[in-house]
Amino acid sequence: MAQIDLSHDRESITEFHRHDPIGARNHWSVASSDPNDMAVIGDRARTLAAAWRSPVADRVSFITDRVAGKTVLDIGCVAHDTERMTSGRWLHAHVAQAAKSCIGVDILDTGVEAMRSAGYDAVVHDLSFGLGPLAELGPFQVMVAGELIEHVGNLDMLFAAAQEGLSADGELIITTPNPYAPARVRAGQRGDAWENVDHILYAFPSGVAELAERHGLVLAEAATTTPQRRTSQSPLRWLKRTVARSHWHRRGFATTGARARAVVLDRTDAIDRLAHRASGTALMRRLGVRRQFVGETFIYVVARAPLD
Repeated sequence: MAQIDLSHDRESITEFHRHDPIGARNHWSVASSDPNDMAVIGDRARTLAAAWRSPVADRVSFITDRVAGKTVLDIGCVAHDTERMTSGRWLHAHVAQAAKSCIGVDILDTGVEAMRSAGYDAVVHDLSFGLGPLAELGPFQVMVAGELIEHVGNLDMLFAAAQEGLSADGELIITTPNPYAPARVRAGQRGDAWENVDHILYAFPSGVAELAERHGLVLAEAATTTPQRRTSQSPLRWLKRTVARSHWHRRGFATTGARARAVVLDRTDAIDRLAHRASGTALMRRLGVRRQFVGETFIYVVARAPLD
């Protein structure tokens, strides 16, 4: 499918419709040439309202439940480096175990080689150029992109792959840092530098819905994980990851005022969990206070748009 730079002038919208009639059928530009038109904003609001789901207790468990007994493509399967493959939380191991069949794809050749040596099916390929060698292995019932979209420069890649390679009732599951997580919001307001420097952007719900619709897909579900303290790890594993500089940081650096280290999450975990529990109380509901999307991670499920 041709990738069109969708500007908001009539010429580019016409080009989008011509090259992608499937996506155009469900896109806001059918109704208006103005993305600020309240009618199309209302349509987007209805899409999001239909997609909202209750918080998910555990990211890995959610994904393994959805891939159980299905044919799966795991995109970005290496997850940064081979050291993470020894972790009990390495997503691909759980996906491969639960799925009927699973093949991983990544651009990191050393990681893919290590996976093959460990007995996993994986290929080196850049999905920016389409499914390539994976096309003949599809269609896939589930595509998984765990903690990946925030790293890739080509945002169309995942959605184009899903449009090309998903089965009729298939799902693309995307997990990514939640831009609205209270601790992340507070760190941003303070100007703290603490996140993975390879992160390019935060994927927010309406943006994911827009990317899906540009490819004839729809945002079907959206939820965040339940705020909870991360499982503690053994001192030896902590030391190994610290030496390798591959551990998940809870601290960063202040970029405003006096130069100093900044604690980003440690002192806010309990506050976030308390706020999340409080949002479900009768008093908070009566006051109209909702804090549904406060978890660390957003989970998006994208599916094919209905034909009617």
